[in-house]
Amino acid sequence: MKKFNTLIKNYKVSKESQLTKECLNTEIKGIAYNSRLIKKNYLFVAIKGLKDDGHKYIESAINNKASIIIYDNTADKEFIKQLQDNHKDVHFVAVKNPRECLAYISAKFFDEPTKKINTIGITGTNGKTTTTYLLKSVLEANKNKTTLIGTIKNMIGKTEIKTNLTTPESIDLESIFDKSLKKGVSHIVMESSSQALAMNRCDYLNYDTAIFTNITEDHLDYHGDMQTYLKAKLKLFSLLKESSKKKKLAIVNIDTDNFKQISNHIKKLGIKMVTYGINEKADYYGKVISLNSKNTEYEFYAKGKFISKVKLSMLGRFNILNSLSILAYVCENKLNIEKSIKAMRKVQVAGRFEIVTKEKHPFIVAVDYSHTPDSLENILVEAKKLNPNRVIAVFGCGGDRDRKKRPIMAEIAEKYSDIAILTTDNQRTEDINQIMSDIEKGFKNNNYKKLLIEKKLYLKQ
Repeated sequence: MKKFNTLIKNYKVSKESQLTKECLNTEIKGIAYNSRLIKKNYLFVAIKGLKDDGHKYIESAINNKASIIIYDNTADKEFIKQLQDNHKDVHFVAVKNPRECLAYISAKFFDEPTKKINTIGITGTNGKTTTTYLLKSVLEANKNKTTLIGTIKNMIGKTEIKTNLTTPESIDLESIFDKSLKKGVSHIVMESSSQALAMNRCDYLNYDTAIFTNITEDHLDYHGDMQTYLKAKLKLFSLLKESSKKKKLAIVNIDTDNFKQISNHIKKLGIKMVTYGINEKADYYGKVISLNSKNTEYEFYAKGKFISKVKLSMLGRFNILNSLSILAYVCENKLNIEKSIKAMRKVQVAGRFEIVTKEKHPFIVAVDYSHTPDSLENILVEAKKLNPNRVIAVFGCGGDRDRKKRPIMAEIAEKYSDIAILTTDNQRTEDINQIMSDIEKGFKNNNYKKLLIEKKLYLKQ
């Protein structure tokens, strides 16, 4: 348990807050943003979500014995006053940004575990998941127990931790990192998505390293435009700057769009930056040797000097880029290069250009998470490099997500495949026929088929 004054110390609250001596001395047993998780002596933070508003559940939190409520200072004043009048024994604290406040008090509640663990954040439109898996395998090959936070799963060492988001809410992150510290974890590798960064989930984490994979069009349903989207991703470097760590490093793909803007931002922050890419101007670069249906091979160069040949089980040029970011990290942190390259060769990530057929089959089926125009184009271009007689693309678009990219993905599927099969994805709350209609607007010819699937498609090998 922690006294509230130790959690809120040095944080600016709004003048209407009830920061009485009794409030500040209140013992806090836990913190939650979900009223159903509130218990006696818990603190409830009312945050506004994309589709719901936590302020609606303040009464529920109080009924579950919350002792302090943190709320948005723009909330309806009559509504708050009525709650205060009805619950004199509960303390109400108003703040400008409850999400940021949640991150602040969560860090304090768990004594800021990332101050004691080497923390690496990875952001980018594509490649985050593969990059986190590569880095986790490399760190473990160098005898570093590692926590992984990402899209597919979250893990403390070999133990899986269940969460619902690519980047969990700040209180959940701090809880995982606290457990990690207690279990002897030395490194945290985490996907830091643009939405998580914009929604303050990563605030007050003490990063050592930030890796930027690339930026292409995505999540514009949330961010609105590309500059706002880029700004959200660049926040990772601002958090790195604010970190308590002495040694800070930014690793950036020199081949990405907006590279100049990204590098200028990092330079202004005064953070050390190294680059990677296929471009020989990069600090760490690769020269392709072969790309085929079994493996990927390239030569690795550091600061212009040949270091080693690298062979990956993962396919595609984009995975060369993903692995180069890790080799940049390896060199900058003086890890064992031979062990690291050997570890990367074994890595295969589910649903990332994953070959699910066997050699005996007269065809190749590859499964990929491609959900953006750029990632779909990349995967189809790489598929063509395997020299098949024809390429058949089976794809769909998720519901409640950026509608603008749907026809663009149809154009790409039509351009790079011989046959495009349009199918259902996770429709969420959106009408499937509307999603299909949006995608179909991008087809110029009639060489596509529609396949509506109600539940799941199983591939039998």
